[in-house]
Amino acid sequence: MINSSEQVTSLRIAIVEDDKDLLESTLEYLWVLGYYAWGVDSAEAFYKRLSIDPVDVVVLDVGLPGEDGISVTEHLHKLQQLTVIIVSAHASLDSRLLGLRAGADRYLVKPVNLSELVANIETIRRRLENTILKAEAEQKQNLWLLSRENWCLTDPNGINIKLTAREFFFLNSLFEAQGETVPRKKLAELIFGPRVVNSGERLDVMLTRLRKKAANKLEYQLPIKTVYQVGYAFTAWAIIA
Repeated sequence: MINSSEQVTSLRIAIVEDDKDLLESTLEYLWVLGYYAWGVDSAEAFYKRLSIDPVDVVVLDVGLPGEDGISVTEHLHKLQQLTVIIVSAHASLDSRLLGLRAGADRYLVKPVNLSELVANIETIRRRLENTILKAEAEQKQNLWLLSRENWCLTDPNGINIKLTAREFFFLNSLFEAQGETVPRKKLAELIFGPRVVNSGERLDVMLTRLRKKAANKLEYQLPIKTVYQVGYAFTAWAIIA
């Protein structure tokens, strides 16, 4: 098992190759360029390492001892969103199609020039970054704003509603939780006090009124998720100003 000790780029790479010299030379090349990378020589060793050291890209030889690279690719394709680059001595069209149908993103034929391998990795890195940026942009387009100055909730279209003190404290708690579920008991005690009778039921009534207020004025549905018998969560991109 071979590992890099220094990480310059955020992309994490695993090399699965039973040719020891090729494995070592590939890892050394990646390390020099600043990639975080580790390598193993079998599918079994790969699964063990992956469980404790996740990666973004797997460079996978087809002709491995034990479970072969095609089988590993199919397994990864079913389990998680990993980018797989197959490297193989088989150059036929059928072999390429077999690898791509198994779920590989790239199929390179040995001997693979290391600069070509890095070019493919960089293409993948840019694709991953663009996906993240696109997701962030889409989230920001759906941004909700809670104003502490004037106790207003503003939807992504810039339309706002005025909140009561209790509605404000309720939403403020949800916004601060950043999508995590806030327990009903905590919210009820915060808003109505720890000794108020039927505070949970009063909380439900308050939220029902808040939903109706939002539905009558705002253009977006209020994204508050009720987790049955547990609490509430604000599920959209939100900030407090």
